[in-house]
Amino acid sequence: MPPPSPIPGVTEFAFGRLLNPARDTPTLSLTADGHLMVTVRGEMMTRTDAVLLCSENLEVRAVNRRMQGRAVPEVFQRLVSMEGEGHLVLSREHERFLALQLQRDLCFFVESYIWAMESTLMWDVGQLPRASRSIQLVRVAGEGAVALRVPGELVAVKIAPERPYRVHRSGFVGWVGNVVPNLEPEIGFLHCEGEGAVFVCLPSAQGTRRGDSGATLVAGGGWT
Repeated sequence: MPPPSPIPGVTEFAFGRLLNPARDTPTLSLTADGHLMVTVRGEMMTRTDAVLLCSENLEVRAVNRRMQGRAVPEVFQRLVSMEGEGHLVLSREHERFLALQLQRDLCFFVESYIWAMESTLMWDVGQLPRASRSIQLVRVAGEGAVALRVPGELVAVKIAPERPYRVHRSGFVGWVGNVVPNLEPEIGFLHCEGEGAVFVCLPSAQGTRRGDSGATLVAGGGWT
């Protein structure tokens, strides 16, 4: 029989499990259990609900809403700007985080799925054309990282001019490329055509999709 492992000292235990970011830690990373660590080196945009821990030397300010590249007086209600040097950890709760790197991409995401973005990204907010206020979107472009939190597995479906798709709105997360989605409210699907890829969240056994009614943005113009 092998000898039992010794009980670690409390100091050894603590310093062997530090959650402080190192110099080479990315701005968006995941802990071993899938929680989101946001490392601030200057400025990051992030949500502050579901915070597990946060550096106290970070300054928090509201983010002015942008529409078609222009700042407008309203405030983006879900994200705030964190400024300074430090980090925070956001709970995944019963969902899962995914960090993505944009490399001069143009993406559109349903607003409620976005949890953090690097300040190097260009973004503005709006709504799906002809969808009233039911689907709030964030257009994100440039180079930088963005973090999504979704209730299931995130997959993508390729859209081509000769091969459009219908995607149920409960799983619709966004798209990359020149995709044109049109909501068909009477059947609850989005008809997606054009060229690119649509992000779809597949349901999991642990939970269902959050509703879109958590925080309401002031109505703005859609993109055409």
